[in-house]
Amino acid sequence: MILVASLAACPAFGGVIGSQPSEIPPDLSITLERTRCYGFCPSYVLKISATGKVSYEGRASVKLVGQAESSISQEKVRALITAFEKINYFDLKGAYETPNDGCKDWVTDGPTAITSLTINGRSKSVRHYSGCRGIAVLAELEKLEQAIDDAANTQQWIR
Repeated sequence: MILVASLAACPAFGGVIGSQPSEIPPDLSITLERTRCYGFCPSYVLKISATGKVSYEGRASVKLVGQAESSISQEKVRALITAFEKINYFDLKGAYETPNDGCKDWVTDGPTAITSLTINGRSKSVRHYSGCRGIAVLAELEKLEQAIDDAANTQQWIR
C-alpha cells in the first residue's frame, strides 16, 4: 500500500496514476523553440499552457511568419506531461550541443531544438543541437520534441 501511494505522488509532475497525470498543475508551461540552420530549416517558438492554449511565433522558413494561437485538449496536455516524465526530463543535461556535452559524433550547420518545462514550481530547459550524435537519450529527446509539434499541430503554420 505504501508503494502504491508513493507511485501516485510524483512531486515533479503532480502525481501520476497509470500513465496520465491526475491533475494538470496551473503553472504548467511547455515550450519548443526550433532555430535556424545553414539552409531553410523552419524557425519558430511554441508555448503550451496548462489550459491547452498554444501560442506560436514563426520566425523564418515557415509558412506563417508572425503569431498565431490555437488550443489543444487536456488529454494532449496530460500526454505531453507524461512524455516529459517518461524521459526523466529533469535529470537530463541542460545542453547536448558539442563534444564537450558528450556528443560522440558532431556535424555543423544544423538547427537546435530548445525544450522547456515548468511544472509545480520547477523549471528546466534543454538545448539539443541536431548535429550532436551518439548519445542514447537523444532519440527519446527527439521523440519528445516531435510529440510537442504533433500535439500543437505545428504543421499548419510551418508547411
